[in-house]
Amino acid sequence: MHPSARSARPAAVLALALAAALVAPGAATAATTEPTPATTTGPATTTSPSSTTTADPTSTTSTGGTTTTTGAPTTTAPTGPAPTTTGTASGSTTGSSSTSTSASTTTSTATSPAASTATSAAARAASTATVPFDTSNAASQARLSGSTAEQAGYAAGFMVRTLAARGDHYNYPGGTYFDGGNTVDAVLGLDGAKVGKAEADAAFAYLEQNVGGYIGTDYSSLYAGPTGKVLLAVVAHGGDPRDVGPKHVDLLAQLQSSLGAAEPGRYSDLPATGCGYDVCDYSNTTGQALDIIGVGRATGSAPKEAVDYLLAQQCADGGFRGDLGAAGGSCTSDVDATAFAVQAAIGLRGTVDPAVTRALTFLAGKQAANGGFLNGDGQYNANTAGVAAQAFAAGGRNAELARAQGFLASLQLDCTFASDLRGGIAFTAADRSTLASKPGDTAALDRALRATPQATLGLAGGTLLSAGSDGATTVVPAPTCPTSATSTTSTATATTGATTGAPTGSAAGTNAPAAPAGAPAASATPGALAFTGADVAMTALAGLLLLLVGAAALVLARRKGVHA
Repeated sequence: MHPSARSARPAAVLALALAAALVAPGAATAATTEPTPATTTGPATTTSPSSTTTADPTSTTSTGGTTTTTGAPTTTAPTGPAPTTTGTASGSTTGSSSTSTSASTTTSTATSPAASTATSAAARAASTATVPFDTSNAASQARLSGSTAEQAGYAAGFMVRTLAARGDHYNYPGGTYFDGGNTVDAVLGLDGAKVGKAEADAAFAYLEQNVGGYIGTDYSSLYAGPTGKVLLAVVAHGGDPRDVGPKHVDLLAQLQSSLGAAEPGRYSDLPATGCGYDVCDYSNTTGQALDIIGVGRATGSAPKEAVDYLLAQQCADGGFRGDLGAAGGSCTSDVDATAFAVQAAIGLRGTVDPAVTRALTFLAGKQAANGGFLNGDGQYNANTAGVAAQAFAAGGRNAELARAQGFLASLQLDCTFASDLRGGIAFTAADRSTLASKPGDTAALDRALRATPQATLGLAGGTLLSAGSDGATTVVPAPTCPTSATSTTSTATATTGATTGAPTGSAAGTNAPAAPAGAPAASATPGALAFTGADVAMTALAGLLLLLVGAAALVLARRKGVHA
């Protein structure tokens, strides 16, 4: 044998051995190290700001994300008319009496006669006729199992953290004035999700201590919508509606005093006239519905004149208008107002009543393919979808409910965000994108703080008829997020199919939580599998090259041996 052949064979064997050492581990790693899948909890849809109208300080606005009844943002006696309940996503928690309308709203004539506008003493007298109110009239809608229940739990966890960081309550964006409406929504959301009871109790206690400023009684006034909203929360959370707060406010008596003050059947702000301003009464359809639901849940019935007045606000297309009005005038249906009103109607008449069926059909007709609803600003938002989901749950419209929940899930902040922000729900897809690129955008974060409570109750499959603290636990769910092998920050496992972006920062002096240093940026490819191991491609390639070299050396050695 030629000497060169003898020297080539050991080299070939060595090359083959090295190749095996490189290729085998890489193949094993590729086979066993499976990237964590990005769990998609809902379709990638966008949400629009909910346009909920609330009377006076009960402004259920779709501007900040929550359809919440809010109190006048002032720490002293109000110097102007109470803030109106706006139903548009204007970004303002207070404002004039304008109400938002759905982008695709239709104008028609009210089909049922409105109550007379006469304000005689007889009209203001308390009505003795009542209509039975039964929360069991709603369709049987237990907490949904699976992903939606988990998502509601994660959203509840976000509320627990943000409430605790703000003294167990929410304030109006950019200020220190108590936002009672949003705090009520948070309590109802936690009660609906059946988790976070300790924080729900703390927020409820703060609400009771500060109820007078929110409903106006501290200023010798009364805001009808906020009063009904607080009454609903008190009943749902197990309080005494006739003895609330340090001044022992009787919410039922307060509402009774407002019934018929402006016109028969209408729950009105007080004083309804003679307040020194052009407009004294900012009550609206959402507030009327909340008052009826609150009184109905507290007493088992509602005044017939109040019920008739609410039903008179239904338009020819089945929806309810946002502003209260007399019969014969134009009637423009509003999605948010309809979602509240139909829940009240279900408590009064059940799910098969013609008025209820028409209202639910109206809502279903306004639902987009992505499960969301447009507001007056042309935005798909979490608040409107949240209250519509509640209406669908109460009415037993499971298909529409599932689509609305999928839309809400698409706005949820996932594992790409800082741990203290996970579970929150952005107001719109645009806000989500903004927060992804500008985590310090306080406006988008404030809207998320106001969107999450109403969205949570919708995700939980809960309603204003069923929300309650019975059976709630102190558990605070948090998503399990994988940790990257190459980073000290959390890896993003997308929980939705939408683009990601989370409120991860705040400017000084705002209510938004600050993003911790090193918070991970949004995933460039949402929904993609998370990277959980080392890259084995280069190692495998080197092994293959060595295999080729070794094989060539053996061939060369054999040839030289033959010719030796």
